[in-house]
Amino acid sequence: MANTGKPRDDRYNWERARGLISAFGESKTLTAWSRDWRCVVSREAVRTRLALGWATEDAITRAKHEKPPLEFTYNGRTLTLRGWAEQSGIKYHTLYKRITKSGMTFADALAKGPDGSDFMVAVTAFGETKPLYRWAVDARANCSTTTLRKRILAGWDPEQAIIEEPDSRNRLGSGEPLAAFGTRMSLADWARRAHIPAEAIKSRMDNHDLTLEEALRSLCWTPHQSDTDAAQSDLS
Repeated sequence: MANTGKPRDDRYNWERARGLISAFGESKTLTAWSRDWRCVVSREAVRTRLALGWATEDAITRAKHEKPPLEFTYNGRTLTLRGWAEQSGIKYHTLYKRITKSGMTFADALAKGPDGSDFMVAVTAFGETKPLYRWAVDARANCSTTTLRKRILAGWDPEQAIIEEPDSRNRLGSGEPLAAFGTRMSLADWARRAHIPAEAIKSRMDNHDLTLEEALRSLCWTPHQSDTDAAQSDLS
């Protein structure tokens, strides 16, 4: 049979779009979600996305031009590609091209390092010597490459520079809750949920005059599938 160009029917599971649908800690019908203030696409678009297996909150809140964020796990930490760029000091488009154009694995794309010498200086800590950017993606690191470089230049002990969280992150938990995607919590908690350094989110908000939700979207993050799974499990 000739290919009609239409999507294969077996890609869709329409049962996902029927009955009560859970998101943001609530359960509503498809029609009710399509009328919710957080919904940015039509009812049919939400229905089709759900049938294709999209995370419910993404199906509701992601504009048509947005692409699902790329996520990668390395050294036990999962971040979006944008988050890894902030963490490692490697430009986002450089990482993207290495993975999509050059066919490199994510580990190899990280191992190649950033362009320029700023983050390539060798640092010795915990009995190892490796480039500064490699320490920033080490499982023991609690700050970004930029913060780590500033600390080393300021004369910090390398091990302390690697493992200590930024002062701003320590204070954020007691600060004013910030709203995004229908939820309010501290910036530190948003950073943990999104797996993006809090300083990167705050920098995006301050430097580009963005709301928290706009900053998270600009960093290619929206609520993760695991949040939806947890909500559905609670209701089952």
